[in-house]
This record gives sequence, C-alpha cells and structure tokens, in this order.
Amino acid sequence: MKYFSMHRIHGILVLLMIAASSQAQQLRTSLLQYQMNALALNPAYSSYADATGFEATYLGNFISQGAVSRSVLVNMQGATEKGGLGLTFNFYRNFQGEVNLRPSFSRRFSLESGGELSFGLVIGLNYFDAPNNFFTNITDFVSIDGGFGLYYRQERFFAGISVLSLLEKTAGLDAGASTPGLERENPYNLHAGGIFRLTDDIDLKPVILARYINTYVLPDVSFQNVLSSFSLDLQLNAIIEGSYMIGILYGFTDPDAGNGLQRFGISATYILNRFRLTYGFQNNNETDNSVSLPVTHLISAGYDIGGGNADTPKRFF
Repeated sequence: MKYFSMHRIHGILVLLMIAASSQAQQLRTSLLQYQMNALALNPAYSSYADATGFEATYLGNFISQGAVSRSVLVNMQGATEKGGLGLTFNFYRNFQGEVNLRPSFSRRFSLESGGELSFGLVIGLNYFDAPNNFFTNITDFVSIDGGFGLYYRQERFFAGISVLSLLEKTAGLDAGASTPGLERENPYNLHAGGIFRLTDDIDLKPVILARYINTYVLPDVSFQNVLSSFSLDLQLNAIIEGSYMIGILYGFTDPDAGNGLQRFGISATYILNRFRLTYGFQNNNETDNSVSLPVTHLISAGYDIGGGNADTPKRFF
C-alpha cells in the first residue's frame, strides 16, 4: 500500500513537471523560426528548387540564469531533378538537452493546372541529455522516429501539411531502472500563405501556422499521450521593394493542462541578393493570469544557392 501511494505521488509529480515543461516547449512553436524556410516543419519542402541553400536560426533568450528555452535550428537542402534532399539539425535546451538530426527526402510533381506538389519523408535521430533528479533517474539515451508531409506551391501561394515524430522508439535504456520524465511532441502541422500586390513597391504576405500536438513522455510507454495542445500563429508581412520584409505576429497555444500562452512578435528581414538576415522578438504571456515569460529573441541568416540569378531573387516562401 505504501509503495502504491509513493508510486502514485511520483506519477502526479511527473505530470506537474510535464505541464511546467510544456510552458517552455510552447515558446518554440512560434512561426517566427519558419518564416523563410519550412524544412523543419515539412520534409516535402526540400523539393522547392528556389530554396536550395541553408538557413541558421537562434530562438531563445539571453538570460544566463532562468532561461526558459534555447533552440538552434539549421536547415540545409538541395533540389534534385525530380525532388529534393534535406537535412535539419536542432539543438534545444530547457529542463533537458536535445540534439536532433533529421535527414529528409522528397519527390516533386508538376501539375497540369500549374504549380508543384511534393511528397516528403523524414527520419529523426535524437540524442537526449537527460536530467538526473527526483522526477527522473534515467541516463542519456537516443531515439529514432519518422514523419511525412505534402507541400503545394504556386508562384504566389503555398500550403503544406505534415506529421512529425511518429512512432518514436528509444535505445540505450535500462528499462528496469527507468522512470518517466522527458517530454516529447508529435505535431500535426498546417502551414499556408500567399503574396498579394498592394502597390508597385509593397506586397503583403499573410501566413498561418496551425498545429495540433500530442505530448508524450519517454521512455515509459505507460505515460504516452499524457497531454495535447492546439496552437495557432498568424503573421502579416509587408515586403518593401523586394529588399525588406517587416512582419507582425500573433499566436496562442491552448493546452489540455496548465496555462495557455499568448504571443506577440515583430520581425525584420533584410535581403541582399541571395543572402538574408532576420531579427525578431516575441512577448509571451500566460493566458490565465498576468504572468509574463521572458522575451524570446530570434536571429536568423540564410543563403540561397539556386532560384534565378543573383541580382533578382524573389523567394519569400
């Protein structure tokens, strides 16, 4: 009876830790880090020939103590004759550390009605720097997962759907000594937007990112699908003379448990031929009270190898 009570108390504490960790995880659901390259959202994006190149993004805060989350995301991709190859590297730190390596492959089809449709597959290779405390006594371990996506693009419109982190399996664990504790996410993504001419010098680019996320805990399968959440980001960008892009963002995350999160962001991108540089920041507020989380900063740089000539780049997707 005593063992059962302690086990039950431990399970409750784990759930509370998951809810707290969810607040940190929510900060990296923001559309800001995907506004110029969607490879991390959708493996089918690797077929987009004009996006052949790389993108490196930092998303987090500069507080040395009490940092909520920090993420470094690097996308590299190259279109082939019939599709594309991609590679995403992500380093993430909040309560635990993660390193994710995601190679992807896609196939591209030209449609008679115009535009292109791509189908992509991705494999996730993950390393976890696990904490060792009262909640979890697991050691560092690795896992593998999968995902897929569809991406449709015309000259002035795009839409993509994807599912990531499916059927994750762990390796390098002593099952007898393991207890639950590391939160993981299985997102279902809808990402779409377009470009509309406002004046001769200004175009508008509205974008939407909707995500339904199943949250589960590794390595104990008895705690799978503990929580779920829905997030929605809306961003309106103004593209000025093809050289500057200014965007405003509103988004929210509504979880099954814990406080929801509301976010407001601003970003500015300078485009010089095929090179671009972006800075953005995002205010984060809990929706159920007046608590403000640390401001999230974004710094991003990218370079496109393909896509027309170097003097007239026109890639904004």
